[in-house]
Amino acid sequence: MAASLSFGHWFVILSFAAFVIINGALWLARRHKATSSGSRRAQLTAEISFLRREASKLNTPSTYARCAKYQRLANAKDRELAELNAGPAVPGLADRLILLGRAVKVLMLCAATLGMWNAPVAQVVPKAIVAPLSRLLAFPRGAELAAFGAVAITPWLLLVDAASEALVRAAFPAAEIGAGAVGLDAAAAERLAKEAEATGRSRSMQPLATPTPSSS
Repeated sequence: MAASLSFGHWFVILSFAAFVIINGALWLARRHKATSSGSRRAQLTAEISFLRREASKLNTPSTYARCAKYQRLANAKDRELAELNAGPAVPGLADRLILLGRAVKVLMLCAATLGMWNAPVAQVVPKAIVAPLSRLLAFPRGAELAAFGAVAITPWLLLVDAASEALVRAAFPAAEIGAGAVGLDAAAAERLAKEAEATGRSRSMQPLATPTPSSS
């Protein structure tokens, strides 16, 4: 057992460092994706609410044309918000990094488990600390190694994975973005008004379809 644990000391350090790096990259990619999409979602929600309010104010016979422009732009923002909630059709950089990190972690777990399936990699001293879980931590050789406070490869990898993920989440907490976190200032309202007017002009400048003569 001493010969196994001589390599286990280095394995404990290297495996913990590797899991911290992989889980850190995964968490930062997920946090960046959630923050960017959450900010855009909140901005679209605020813009749609503003456009709906302005359209309701202009819903009079004399200003119906401007009301229709605001409604069309709000509908376009609604479609963009629905596409954002459905997810991108083409995975972005953050999605690819998440997939790559998960694949690397699975491969590392499989390789380490197959290569050191029943070898102890760590020893808990004093062993009374983990006495109720000693057989579980020494799986699959719990009957032989539980008395020494040994930790086998599979329980160790599960523990270090959970511990490293909790560590990076605590070091880099997620940013909370509510639905109403993004407000519209005067500049944003003016920009939306110009965008609505431009949308109306682009629709009015589209050529009308010429009717095809019907053959008698």
